[in-house]
Amino acid sequence: MANALLVTLIALVLAYLLSEVFRHFKLPRVIGQILAGIILGLPLIKGLFFTDEISSVFSFITNIGIMLLFFFVGLEISIVQFKKNFKETSLIAVFNTLLPLSAGFLVSRFLFNFNNITSLIIGISLSVSSQAISLDILEELKLLKSKIGNLILMSGAVDDVFELLLISSILVVFHSTRLGQISFQKLAINILGFVLVVILIRMLLIPFTLRAFEKEKSQASLFMGALIIVLFMAYVSELFGVGSLIGALIAGILVRQTLISGEDRKPWRKNELSHSIHIISFGFLIPIFFVNVGLSVDISTLSSNLVLVFVLLLVDIFGTLIGTVIGVLLSKGTMAEGLAVGWGVIPKGDTEIVIATLALSGGLINIDIFTAIIAVALLSTFIAPIVFKLMIRQHAELANK
Repeated sequence: MANALLVTLIALVLAYLLSEVFRHFKLPRVIGQILAGIILGLPLIKGLFFTDEISSVFSFITNIGIMLLFFFVGLEISIVQFKKNFKETSLIAVFNTLLPLSAGFLVSRFLFNFNNITSLIIGISLSVSSQAISLDILEELKLLKSKIGNLILMSGAVDDVFELLLISSILVVFHSTRLGQISFQKLAINILGFVLVVILIRMLLIPFTLRAFEKEKSQASLFMGALIIVLFMAYVSELFGVGSLIGALIAGILVRQTLISGEDRKPWRKNELSHSIHIISFGFLIPIFFVNVGLSVDISTLSSNLVLVFVLLLVDIFGTLIGTVIGVLLSKGTMAEGLAVGWGVIPKGDTEIVIATLALSGGLINIDIFTAIIAVALLSTFIAPIVFKLMIRQHAELANK
């Protein structure tokens, strides 16, 4: 146990130090956390510290961390905001998602001869994006309320729902493959049964549980109630063969709807719960998860997969750029706005790394492809904010002339 505590301590300290270095240069902390895992995963260091016992501890922390991450994503998905912005930004979201997804799938399938499942995972990994980094840059430059800022912000709300659908699709594929090939009819029946159970849970269990745990007027009590809901939903979704993470995701969406709508609406409780989940997840569980991702990366395979990394990086960048430009032009915007928004949505978030990790653990991709996906995610997240910052400054200067 002492060794597990020491390794966890070392991992957290190294992840924090490296993430702060990247934060100082206005780059995502996640790069530093994954880099910490890559360093700890070097053969000499890994062999010294990571026994089977310690690896199992990290695996347990990782599983809980992913579950709470998906619950947090569900809490932050606003269906109302999605409906409000859908007409304005749906074209941007559709094209900058489907173009890199399709291109990634076709390149992987026909240029590198990967199977359909592997190609689908690569395509989805390239299509998912995160606006958080770009919004931070816009805030720094006092341009968050500019037209570019509004386009990125609003398309992000629509992207969240597309991302939800992509996550759900890949998780169902992952879970059904892990359980063995099951018939489409059985999968459809399972999903239908799961939907009916979710409706009952939304109507009866969640409101009752939240009211019961709210009696103490305590943030800790509300967190415990939410955790019970998450674990129960995860277990139910496993029973129906859908996958625990979809259950956690749906639990977040349902808890949000319960707290911000209906007769007992208490939106401030949703904010309190998001705050509690954010602290425990992003302060401890998620950094360990990303360290574990770095531990799984095999740098030695990069030298033999440089062509794959380079091609996927090009697909990621140009697929997203072209898709965004098409969407902006069809929305009656300009080419310059399309390019600026495109660079703004290229950076990656947590989702594609989670998808790659799940696919690796389920045997759907090998370590070479996993390492290539992580490398592309890190490179695009490193490059895009630098270019975006330069472009947005030029765009602001031209607008002021």
